[in-house]
Amino acid sequence: MFAEQRKHPRVSYVASVDILITAIQRVLYKGLIKNISIGGLAFETEVELKIGDECAFLFYLPSQKSIKVIGHIVWEFKDKNSFFYGVQFSKIGFISKFVLKQFIYNKLREEEKVLVKH
Repeated sequence: MFAEQRKHPRVSYVASVDILITAIQRVLYKGLIKNISIGGLAFETEVELKIGDECAFLFYLPSQKSIKVIGHIVWEFKDKNSFFYGVQFSKIGFISKFVLKQFIYNKLREEEKVLVKH
């Protein structure tokens, strides 16, 4: 069994994400976030990327707050017509980090309440 390598709690979150490979700077790709933490996210896309690619990500939280981060691809998985990737954030602004932390904290509390009820 693999040991857990994450430093931050991760929550399920499904949202569209715009992806820009920083080395190219001209092509904007679309993806779908699957889960997120303060340190990274996992997403699905139809676009083949490479481990190590640095990308800029733009997405919105349910509060309509936009989050912009820079990260690099750290793992990949291919499934039929989709690619799944894990991203480690390397740059996130102060406001985005604060808003994302609040969102994750609230999601964790919601999940905790659901577990306690069962």
